[in-house]
Amino acid sequence: MAGSSVAAMVVGTVFIMIFGMATVSLVDSVNETSKNSDYDLPDPEVVFVEVTDKQEATGPISTLSWTGGVNSGGSGYTSGTTCSLVSSGSGTGATIEVFDGDTDGVIDGLVPASLVPGNGYESAEVVSIDCGSDGSDGTATYTITAIEDQNTITIRNSGSETVQLSHIWITISDTSPTQQGTPFLFIEHYTGTNVYLFPGEDVSTDAFPLSQATHGFPIGDDPDRAFLAIYNHNDAVSVTIT
Repeated sequence: MAGSSVAAMVVGTVFIMIFGMATVSLVDSVNETSKNSDYDLPDPEVVFVEVTDKQEATGPISTLSWTGGVNSGGSGYTSGTTCSLVSSGSGTGATIEVFDGDTDGVIDGLVPASLVPGNGYESAEVVSIDCGSDGSDGTATYTITAIEDQNTITIRNSGSETVQLSHIWITISDTSPTQQGTPFLFIEHYTGTNVYLFPGEDVSTDAFPLSQATHGFPIGDDPDRAFLAIYNHNDAVSVTIT
């Protein structure tokens, strides 16, 4: 009997200890939950200053021309070859398929649908056609007849809290016909040094062309509405298209 009493006391003591530990854990959990419920989410206020859609001094190529007597046809070119368009200025990244209608190695046209527009080119600029090591002499040229418009977004911190730029989302949309674009981060088109936007401060993106993959609109479209979102705050503005 004495042994049974001792065993019962040990078991009882263990249960009391377990219950006590569980109670402490529960109290700690309640306290932590209380702390979390008292935490205030950021309440930023960021607004658009302006969103523009216009032609800049340089930009992606929109259209090209080849004119006999104006442009060189070079020699050794093969029709259908994809070639780089070499700028004498800041343009980079543009390519196009060349056209040689009489297969004499001299360019006399181009394939417009094959154009990859690049960026940084000037309207009326004459670009050289470089097809690499295909045997062409690299002396043929095209003339850029138009460049694409680009968008620039300027925002302002109108509140009292400092805002991290990487938290700001933008969506560009169209009202006629109604079409919503793809949300993207402000910093995707910002190359400045700011990490934060302080109260009263303005900041702008670089000028950027639209992209179907990034914005939900192809480069030649002109969507007319922009939306901004950060936490529970949002703003909207009409795009100034010129």
